[in-house]
Amino acid sequence: MDAPALEKYLAEDYAKALKFYDDRACTSKRAWRALSIYLIVASAVLTPLVAFAPDLIGWRIAAASLSATLVVATGLLAHLRSHENWLSYRASWDALERERRLFETGTGPYSSAPDRASLFVGRVETVLTKEGTDFSARHAHAEKRDGNADKPGTA
Repeated sequence: MDAPALEKYLAEDYAKALKFYDDRACTSKRAWRALSIYLIVASAVLTPLVAFAPDLIGWRIAAASLSATLVVATGLLAHLRSHENWLSYRASWDALERERRLFETGTGPYSSAPDRASLFVGRVETVLTKEGTDFSARHAHAEKRDGNADKPGTA
């Protein structure tokens, strides 16, 4: 692989992939933390609300509404798989960064490679392919486990 092709790959494809995984990891982490913290706080508020609130319709509506939001937040956590995605995206980002460092320093598999640039691109593309395959498998497994696989309209 010649130098201009490598520079183009680094500036376009590699940089885009690195940004994608970093952005997705951050978004997934924020979603998981926000929903998890909401579940903890709302659950803690709901118990004394139900136990000690006056027996008035307004308090019952507040407790029922809070309970409904807990169900929605729990469903979102299960459906979005934010925690699993966060860990996987961050691991892919770390792997991409590691490849760049090994390539730039000429260490690891790059120390004796006749065409370091081609090896780098190949290894980066392997990381990207693995993440795509893992993402599909993770979500397909979840759908199958949750009983949604092979039902009409659940592609």
